[in-house]
Amino acid sequence: MGDKRKKVVVTMEEKLRAIKRLDSGVMAKTIASDLGVGKSTVGDWKKNRAEIEKWCAAQASGSGMKVRKTMLKGKHKEVEEALFLWHEHLRGKGLPVTGPILQKKALQLKRQIEGEDSEFTASDGWLDRWKKRFSIHQITISGEALSADKEAVPLFKDYLFKLIEKEGISGEQLYNCDETGLNYKMLPTKMLASKKEAAAPGYKKSKERVTILACSNATGNHKLKLTLIGKSKKPRAFKKLKNRESLPLYYTHQKKAWMNSEIFKTWFQNEFVPTVEKHLKENNLPRKAVLLLDNAPSHPATDELTDGDIKALFLPPNVTAVFQPMDQSVLETLKKKYRWRLLSSLISAIDNNEDCVTTLKKIDMLDVIRWLAEAWEEIPNISLVKSWKILLDHEDGHFNLEPVCETEVEDENDKLVSLLEKVPGCDNVNAEDITEWMANDEADEITDNDIVEMMTQEEVIEEEEEKASLDDRKNLIPHSEGFKTIEAALQYISEQEEKSENMSKSEFWYKKGVFNGMGGVGSEHL
Repeated sequence: MGDKRKKVVVTMEEKLRAIKRLDSGVMAKTIASDLGVGKSTVGDWKKNRAEIEKWCAAQASGSGMKVRKTMLKGKHKEVEEALFLWHEHLRGKGLPVTGPILQKKALQLKRQIEGEDSEFTASDGWLDRWKKRFSIHQITISGEALSADKEAVPLFKDYLFKLIEKEGISGEQLYNCDETGLNYKMLPTKMLASKKEAAAPGYKKSKERVTILACSNATGNHKLKLTLIGKSKKPRAFKKLKNRESLPLYYTHQKKAWMNSEIFKTWFQNEFVPTVEKHLKENNLPRKAVLLLDNAPSHPATDELTDGDIKALFLPPNVTAVFQPMDQSVLETLKKKYRWRLLSSLISAIDNNEDCVTTLKKIDMLDVIRWLAEAWEEIPNISLVKSWKILLDHEDGHFNLEPVCETEVEDENDKLVSLLEKVPGCDNVNAEDITEWMANDEADEITDNDIVEMMTQEEVIEEEEEKASLDDRKNLIPHSEGFKTIEAALQYISEQEEKSENMSKSEFWYKKGVFNGMGGVGSEHL
């Protein structure tokens, strides 16, 4: 009797990688041998690829994929997933979180999702199982740890400059990227003529959101194409495209329009590395670059973001906003330039006697993509160079950046205020109104209601807000029903005419009231 093969349990990440190897032409037998599983097991993964890909794509952090072996969920699936999102939200902000806090929040989310009748108690045993299901090994973040992170800033800068000196890295080879949320149809409060208009169908600001990833080097000479994450896999507007590759940015999707580790890793491998390689080659520089990024839960570990001498380096947690280049007004300026275009389109509509809500419905994902790409193109090199000043200002000397001609960067607030003043009812608009408008984009401020809503959403195949443009048509009678109604009416007419042979048709139908109330249309028109 042959030896029994030892049971091997493969992680979700390995299953996903195996599926991709199958796509590239690797034989199932080879993959099975590499992983120590049966060929039929690999076949099962391929059969269930849709579920595996959907599960992996929904993970806000890559840690679960590395450890989780199955997609099994707890009894209270939506509550557990909502709690995980809330936990990742706190972790990303560096806020303290403990077991009792998680249990209390779980009960609160349970009431919102399942109601008061649920038997869920968020016991200690449940918390342990929840941690295992979501691969959470340490849930306590102390206040002392956060203080220590601030002390790590000068240590990190010392480390960075030693790395730059050791590797011989120039400003052309030093990059930073960051994400930001954008409510891309949101209007300033004063632009809404009334509360009634703000509540009108089609004005769903909470659902019309995307995430933007921006990246550039320290000289500002290399701005990568923006990456845009929407909720829809196939936005309706994309049907107009002959070739998706012609888009001026990289578009991908996630059902919550959030960045996750799988999307980021794909961007690093398919967008960052190839375009950086090309830039370095064009400038006769060695294939060597460092990408600085914050330690967000959606960013994979640095060992997954390495391709030879092109690698990632995490900034110290919790204080990245102080000196991360993209956070030094770059992303804010990008969004202001986008909103200038949004306002311009609405003002043009107002001049043509169209209302804002109708115009907002007509704005599709291609408009958003075009406006964002144009806004990114407009950001000057000097703004990008200045954004690195805090990080690269070092007591042992300044980082050698190429000299840049100082040009005055126009205040985007002034441009928006000037534009808003052209809108009826916005005569008293000021910079504070612009600040309030921009603050509504704060990506980190996710409410419990947002999280609960996310748990009830399925994957969006087409943009919900673009479907809104069809809302006005949903009460129209379908063709099939219309034809049936016409046939019934003709049959009724035939039967009635047989009963009224001695009466003219027009007189008969006039007396029946068919033409009554038709704006003066009577028998004389027949």
